[in-house]
Amino acid sequence: MPRQSNGTYQQPANTSGIPSTPISSTAYNALITDIGSEITNSLDRGGRSAMTAPLPMGGQKITGMADPTVSTDGATKNYVDTKTAAFFSTGDVKLTLKAFADPGWVLVVSTGDGSGLVGTIGSAASGAVLRANADCQALFTLLYTVISDANSPLFTSSGVLTTRAAQGTAATAWAANCRIHLGFWAGRAIGVTGNSGSGFTARVPLAFVGEETHVLSASEIPSISSGGSYSGSATVNSVNWVASNPNDSTAVSVVGGGVGLAVSAASGGTVSKIQSIGSSSGSVALTSTNTGGTAHNNMQPSIFVNAMVKL
Repeated sequence: MPRQSNGTYQQPANTSGIPSTPISSTAYNALITDIGSEITNSLDRGGRSAMTAPLPMGGQKITGMADPTVSTDGATKNYVDTKTAAFFSTGDVKLTLKAFADPGWVLVVSTGDGSGLVGTIGSAASGAVLRANADCQALFTLLYTVISDANSPLFTSSGVLTTRAAQGTAATAWAANCRIHLGFWAGRAIGVTGNSGSGFTARVPLAFVGEETHVLSASEIPSISSGGSYSGSATVNSVNWVASNPNDSTAVSVVGGGVGLAVSAASGGTVSKIQSIGSSSGSVALTSTNTGGTAHNNMQPSIFVNAMVKL
């Protein structure tokens, strides 16, 4: 009989070897047939036959595999790890909603203490605040090659701002336990370095510009010309008026002249309409009025996420 449905084999009856007891040809042939069938259905380690059904591993490993070469080959863990590690390399940035960095990454800090040291990385002896570890050297070296001394994010091990010109090579600065800042990312839009041509300013990595709010300076306010003439009442000669109550004969009082003219009912009546004012010509100078001068919002519509950098 062949294997049972659970994969086990049960020897046919009357085929066990018993001293001085013959085995019938029928029983013997049944046993040999089963053995031949199972040899045929077993995996050939020479690869001369293929599986005819999925092979459940029962939680066991397949070991000693070679790396794949065609699309249908199985992949080793080393092959997968190597390929996925190549998705990102030192200095790459990815956006995330995670509050903590993935292994091999460092999260760009979103807060600061005002000293500029919070976002620093360096060697284990550097005193860097964000991460002080030997695994930071590759990222430290990369940043060291792209920073500008004009806007230097480099600090000595004691936290004093310094420059590449003062420290020498990246290897020298690392050996001296310098720290380097990952940049002030929090609350800022991301731009691309370089220069797009006329009308654009050249930008270098980790440089930052701009402000959330801005108060216009005098030079930023458009030029406004003021002046002109006014023809009106310099001296009031007569006032004709219409009361809200046609029967109201209350006297009208006139106060001031020119642009300071005020007309009101002397005894509680209401002047609803000035029909005419006797006048002579005059002129008045225009004066300027100052505005509040408060800062205005300077941000485009934005959404904010965390960011991490590959070590």
